[in-house]
Amino acid sequence: MAEVVIIRNRDKTSFSASATLFVITLIGYELYTLHNYAFLPYIFGLAFGYVIQRSRFCFASCFRDIFVIRTASMTRALLLLLALTTVGFAIINFLPGQAGLAVTGKIYPVGIHTALAGIFFGFGMVIAGNCVSGCLVRMGEGYLMQLSTFAGLLFGSLLGAWHLDWWVSVMITPSWTYFLPDLFSWPGALIIQLSLLAVLFKLTAKIDGVSDPLALFRKQQGVPIWSYGTGAVALAVLNILMYWLWGKQWGITGGITHISGWAANKMGIPAMNWWYFNNLSGENVAASFLRYPLIFLSLGMVGGSLFSSLINREFKIRRPRTAKYICAGLAGGFMMGYSSRLAFGCNIGALLNGIGSLSVHGWVFGLFIFIGAIFGGKVLVRYVIS
Repeated sequence: MAEVVIIRNRDKTSFSASATLFVITLIGYELYTLHNYAFLPYIFGLAFGYVIQRSRFCFASCFRDIFVIRTASMTRALLLLLALTTVGFAIINFLPGQAGLAVTGKIYPVGIHTALAGIFFGFGMVIAGNCVSGCLVRMGEGYLMQLSTFAGLLFGSLLGAWHLDWWVSVMITPSWTYFLPDLFSWPGALIIQLSLLAVLFKLTAKIDGVSDPLALFRKQQGVPIWSYGTGAVALAVLNILMYWLWGKQWGITGGITHISGWAANKMGIPAMNWWYFNNLSGENVAASFLRYPLIFLSLGMVGGSLFSSLINREFKIRRPRTAKYICAGLAGGFMMGYSSRLAFGCNIGALLNGIGSLSVHGWVFGLFIFIGAIFGGKVLVRYVIS
């Protein structure tokens, strides 16, 4: 009887995976033929979602685990990802026909708004249990709590886009933008950034008592997932390829904000007149809200995660343990959504690609994410988990 149940479950999983693959392919074909501008972001979104699901790469863990469970293996994976991204972006900068990182990179003003955004984002990320990319991937795995996080992201990013008019006039416009190659030349900037990442890598290795840098690529025994190192390398390669082929780097919250802007516009709120949509999206037409390419990248990430979890028999509807988790997810998502507008990106756009683009704002954002994560960890342990 048990064998019959197992066989039926496998058949059901195989059918679900096949159906998901069919839908994913159908959407891809539709985009390729009718909406070609969104095809590449969608394909890369599928790949990002698949890699994160298989490797369990978690930006929230990179900041939280150091002081909550006293381990830093995920942090070292992030540092590796940052180093590889830096080198890859620098190479693309000097390829023929490229506009250059100073034009196409994630380089934004740094100031008090950046620090506040980092604190809010780090706090929200920890109490929600995941970052923005992690939210999409976990939705694909069947975690219902992340639906509340996604709702918070939608509302928070919309409010942040609305308030950005005030932040730009009061704090962002007077702030300075610092591009490391302009300060130290390209060789100096690369040496400084890669050296700093190497020092941080060594410090975090001491936390775990690890002397072999290749330990990051060893899989845990009995756990059928990729190593964190493999996940970091795969994400870096995908991000670099996307930047080279599409001309833009990996991003998520811009798409989420445009979904919110579309909804607001449908309710009669003139979101199209806000500074954010006028100056950053490149569009100022109501009908263009849902044409924003990063919407399809986010959709692809959910689809890639869903397909990966199905073929590896890891998909399962998981309900929140208590109402506290739903509230924490909603609040955390709101804080991440709002702060991503102040920092001009989330853990992907502002942190990963900000630092990868050799922008000082990315480093400042990351530092204050860590500070916010410390406070968020205390709240998580005392009020949510307990």
